[in-house]
Order: sequence, then structure tokens, then C-alpha cells
Amino acid sequence: MASRSAPLDGGIDSSHRLGGALGLAVLVLLLAAGMRVLGAADRPAWTDEGWSVWAASDPGLSAIVDKVKDDHHPPLYFAALGRWRSVAGDSRIALRFLAIAAGVLTTALVFRIGTDWFGQTAGSYAALLYAVLGIAVYYAQEIRHYSWLMLATSLMSLFFLRYLRRPRPAWLVLYALSVAFMLGTLYVGVLLLAVQGMIGLLFWRGTWRAKAGLLGAWLAALLVLLPWWQIVPDQITQVQNTAGVPGAYRTTLHNVLILADFLLGNQLALMAGLYLVGVCGILRRSHWRRMPALAQVHIALAGGGLFVVMCLLNARVGTLTLRTLVFLTPMVMLIGAYGLSQLERPVRVLFAVVAVFTLVARADEVQPRLDYASAARTLAAQYSPGDLVILETGFDDNAFHYELSLAVPDDAPTIIRTLPWVDHGRPERQRPVVAQVDGLLQTHRRVWIVHWLQPTMLIPFLDAGNYSFRRVLTQRTPTGARYLELYPDHPAVEVVLYERPDLERQPLIFGDLLVLRDALVPASLPADGTLHVDLWWAAVGPPALDYSVGVYLMPTDGDTVLAQHDGPPGALPTSQWTPDTLVFDRHTLTLPATLQAGVYRVVVGVYWHGDRQPLLSGDRPYVSVGQIEVER
Repeated sequence: MASRSAPLDGGIDSSHRLGGALGLAVLVLLLAAGMRVLGAADRPAWTDEGWSVWAASDPGLSAIVDKVKDDHHPPLYFAALGRWRSVAGDSRIALRFLAIAAGVLTTALVFRIGTDWFGQTAGSYAALLYAVLGIAVYYAQEIRHYSWLMLATSLMSLFFLRYLRRPRPAWLVLYALSVAFMLGTLYVGVLLLAVQGMIGLLFWRGTWRAKAGLLGAWLAALLVLLPWWQIVPDQITQVQNTAGVPGAYRTTLHNVLILADFLLGNQLALMAGLYLVGVCGILRRSHWRRMPALAQVHIALAGGGLFVVMCLLNARVGTLTLRTLVFLTPMVMLIGAYGLSQLERPVRVLFAVVAVFTLVARADEVQPRLDYASAARTLAAQYSPGDLVILETGFDDNAFHYELSLAVPDDAPTIIRTLPWVDHGRPERQRPVVAQVDGLLQTHRRVWIVHWLQPTMLIPFLDAGNYSFRRVLTQRTPTGARYLELYPDHPAVEVVLYERPDLERQPLIFGDLLVLRDALVPASLPADGTLHVDLWWAAVGPPALDYSVGVYLMPTDGDTVLAQHDGPPGALPTSQWTPDTLVFDRHTLTLPATLQAGVYRVVVGVYWHGDRQPLLSGDRPYVSVGQIEVER
């Protein structure tokens, strides 16, 4: 009986250990998902994210290739984003989901690679550290491809090392697919391919046939480039010209320490110490050209080794930005976790707790962001469906366009980017901005100009009264401390509304004192929207009293007031008006939630607040100035 019970007991123990490891892995993955989801829906899109949304606006591969040909990015991620967008929608969390999911999957791969070559303890710690690593979390919350690159290079490492251990066709096929995935995502991943080529061809003691398999896998992966092969040479040239882009670092000791601090979760001393312990553990092994020591050397070179190489290459090719370095983080965390696993258990647990706590508690700002969302909300609060919005925001046009499309209460707002006509990096494309939007200016009566950084062409044009436009609203949104440091001469985003009153229409006279020259009422509005009614007044003579204006929403066949706004017209009391001077007067009505879909009329009345007796227009206490269709 004893001989039969022993295996059963051992099986129960193994089952418990397996269940415990599985439970821990699930908790780490949930932590990784939570860290990446938290805040992803609230953080406004920044410059490059706006570019991604624009690039993916047409999901067709040919259209995307046409857009990325002047950049240095392959089209795979943007093609996937375009398809995903058509299914998931345009919300920030929806568009960032592809990066979030890749970040969670990479966490699982870090565990798998670590367990394969350093043991389950090191693999578990590596996954835990990577799950909360600030820079990895940050780039998994962007509408960008950097999280995909981390996933692609981790897949490459997993399948490459498994092929070296057992050169089977299945691993070779999976490796070739992962290389193709990398080549379609971001070209900087070829640096890892160079490491794998050196190890696989020069130091691995595999057969010539197995090494030929690696060459075949690399050649097969290159086939993914064929749909856009004609643009690759120009894109490589652009990679060489990225040394001066915003966020790039020169290779100095100070900058290298800054970048290392970011890669190690802003805990340079703690994490660098663990990393060095891990490297020393690898160096102590003999026969490093044999597995698993060769695999550990690969992981070390694919992390810290490539960081050193990229610092050296930076003198010739612009490689040092946080976003181009972030793909090193999975391998860096693996070596750090291996170092952690070398410590005695009580010390190891203490260091792990300290490391995780500090990584979660302290995460420096990776990328300064202009608060596009606040500027968009500022405009949206005063926007009416049908308004024209023109962006003079330079390289931030795409991000503003995206945030405005989320904020404004309009299914299809007319938002015009001027960047294509003022791209100073490509003088051959520059065009006179006013001439490009001339037709739109003539067909719209309400025009918004959003201006920041880029020299404005339209604001002075419209301020001069061209096409009879008048400035009626000006609002400014601060850029924030980080952007103020970078652009001290541009401390705010300027949002300006211009209107063109129709002064040829029949005026409405109230009590022989006030003249309503024009009223701008939107043609339609969502049922839960806000109705802005813009009135243009003039005084016949200097009124003795300060009058108020009431704007009311009523049915077309009755006088029931469904919504209203009362207040003094314009910025000055009517007793201070100059005769025949136009006065702009905005009234904002909140539509009731119970309002049914249909057509309603907008009526205006004038009265003195002292006795609330109306100034008659003809024989009427109030007059209709337009109709609006309420939609549900």
C-alpha cells in the first residue's frame, strides 16, 4: 500500500505546486492588465498618437503605405489599427487596446522565457517586475506600435532560443513569423536580429543544416516587406535623420544615466544592482557556448548589450529615444529578476517587495503631453453642429483633430488640418493656407480657429474683417509646465470663434429701441445637446434702461416654453450701447432630457427686468428667429 500511495502523494504535491504557480501567473497577468488599463481612457492623445489615428483612418494597405512612406515606420500596426478601429470604435481605450493586449501578452512571454532559461522563480519575478515597469506600462497605453515591438522581439527570443535547443521545423516556422511580425512593426528590431544572427551562426554549436534553417527563416520573413519594398530605402534614410527629433538624446554620460534610469523603472541603483548580480551569475557559468548558458548570454545581449550598442551607434544614427529603447525592457527585466533569484529567500522577498512598490509608486513622466483634451472641451462647450473648425497647430494637428472629434457634439464635424500646407520639413509642399480654405470660409458663417505654435495665417486674415467675419469669442488653454519649458513663447492654446452676421436680412425692432439684425440658430442638435443661439443687436438710440433678452424653445404649434435662457444682451448694459454699433449676444439653452425628437422653433423677447413688461416687436411680445430639428 505504501508503494502505491507514494506516487499518489507526490502527484498531489505536484498538482498543488502547479496550481499555485498557475494562480500566481494569473495574478501577475491581472496586475499587468490593470496597470495598463488604468488611466488609458483618460490620458489625451499626444502628437504621435494623433498621427497613428490619421494614418489608420483608411484601413486599406495601399492607403496606409502611401501615408507612411514619408515616415520611418512599417505599415503593419497601422493597418491592424484601421481594421480594429472599424470594429471597436474611436474611444481612447478602444484604440489603445491593441497596445494594452500586447503588453499583457509580453508579460506572459517574459515569464515563459525566464522559466525556460533561469527557472520558475526568476521567471515569476521577471514577469512581476515587467508587469509594473513604468516605461513598459506607459508605451502599452499608447496608440502606437512600441508595445507591439516589445511583443515581437519577445516572441523572436522565445522561438529562437527554443529552436537552438531543439532545431525542429515548428519552432523555425514560428520564429520566421515572429521576425516578419517585427519587420512589419518597427525596423529598429533588426538590432535584435543582428544579435541572433551572431549567436546562431557564429557561436551556436548547431549543425550546418540547422543554421541554414535560420537563414531560410530570415529570408522568408523578408517576404513580408514586399508589399511596401519600394518605400523601404527612403524610410531607412529617414531613420538616419532622426537624431534631431523631439525626445532624442545625444550620447553623453548624463543622458545615458537618464535613459538607464527610465529603462530600470526610475530605480537606477536598486535595479542596476540586481541586473549586475544577474550578469555575474551568467559569467560564472562555464561552457557558455552551450545551452542554457548561450541562451542566457543571448538575453543579456538583447537587453543591456543592445543598450550599449545603441548608445555607441547614436553618434552616426539617431537611435536614442525612450520609445526606440523600450523594446529592450523585457530582456532587461529578465536579467534583473535572475539577479534577484540569486539572493537568499528572505532578502529576495524583501528586495522584490521594495522593487515592486517603488516601481508602482514612482514613475516619472515619460513623454510631456499638451493637454489637447482641455482645449477640445473648451471648444466643444461653445460648438454648434455645422461649425467649421480649422487647426493651425502645426505637427499637433492630428492629435487636436482626434481629441476634437471625440469632444464635439457632432457625428461628422468639419475639421480642417493645415499641416499639409505648412510642413516646413518639406518646402515643396507648402501652400498659401487662406487659399486652400477660401471656399469653406465663404460657405460657413461660424468658423473656429485653433492655434498653437505654428505661425497663424487665418487669425490676422479674419481679424481684418475679410468675408465680413467678426471675432466673437477667444479662449486660451494653458499648455502645462513641461510644454512651457519647451516652448516658452507659446504658453497657451488659443481657440477663437468668428461669425459672419447677415446684415442684409430684414431687422426686427423691439419697442423702437433695440434692433435684432441677425440670429444664428443651428439647423439640428442631438436631444441631449446644448443649444447656442447667437444674436446680433444694435440700438436705435441710447436706451435709458438696461434691458434683458429671453430666448425660448417652443413647439411649432404652441407657446409652451420647453427650454429658455434669460440674460443681458452682450458684454455691456444696454444703457451704455452706442447707437448703430453691432453687439454680439450669445444665449445657451440646455435641452430637457425628456424632449422628443422633432422640429421646434426658437423665439426671442426683450423686457426690462424691473417690471418684466416686454418690448413689443410690432404687436408681438416675442418673435420666432429660426427652427431647429432635435434628433435622437
